[in-house]
Amino acid sequence: MTKIQRQLEEARADLAAATAALTASDEQQAEAVKSSKTYSQWRLSHEAAALEAERLALLVEKLEADLQQEQTDAAVAARAARRVELEQQSKALASRIAEEGAQAAAVLLALAEQAKLNAEAVELFNRELGDDDAPLLSGDHIARYRAPAPRQNLAEDVIDLWVFERTGELVGDPDLIHEISEQRGIIPPAGGVSSRATPVVRKRFRQVRYLEGGERLYVEPLATVLRLPRFDGPGLLFDRGRIVEAAERRELIELVDDAPAEPAESVAA
Repeated sequence: MTKIQRQLEEARADLAAATAALTASDEQQAEAVKSSKTYSQWRLSHEAAALEAERLALLVEKLEADLQQEQTDAAVAARAARRVELEQQSKALASRIAEEGAQAAAVLLALAEQAKLNAEAVELFNRELGDDDAPLLSGDHIARYRAPAPRQNLAEDVIDLWVFERTGELVGDPDLIHEISEQRGIIPPAGGVSSRATPVVRKRFRQVRYLEGGERLYVEPLATVLRLPRFDGPGLLFDRGRIVEAAERRELIELVDDAPAEPAESVAA
């Protein structure tokens, strides 16, 4: 708690007490008017209580304004400190992006080029293999390809369900079934003279909960998916298989009228 907060808390407590005293003084007025002496005494004490309550109300108002200003100043100071901290952080990060980013980009570009040359060499070699020879895999494929995950059963239960006797399809609403025996039942007709009950039977199923197998994904060559920004300016350094050259500045010619304009007076003369 700051000094102003402590002073404000004390002033509010004093104001509450002074207000209560002034209210009590107001209630004593009816008794005080019975004599001039008691009324004079009451009048003096009442004015003193009113002045004290007024003073404390003004003090509370001033301290509230001071507290608001203190909090505003603290917020401004905190924001200024945060600004300095972020400026230092941003400058340090900018240096790292320019230096470490450029180094990382050089490594990635070299890897992409080597992966491309290796894939081309492996492809040429595989063309020379016979039908019984196992083909070679490129380094890019070995590093990044993952076989799809197989299906994985998690749990298995045996359950009995109602199916239509004629088609074997599951009954969508078992509540409609009128059970005749443990294994047989009917669905009463919905209405109409020609309507007939639909026979259903109870059939046993295995209910298997499982994780489905993963999809087989094609591994695109590293050089064709790699995109790298420039780390010392805007734009791209490498874009899906090609090095992006920075646009050259164009040399242009501009004609500018360099003759000073004649004053209006001399033209009029």
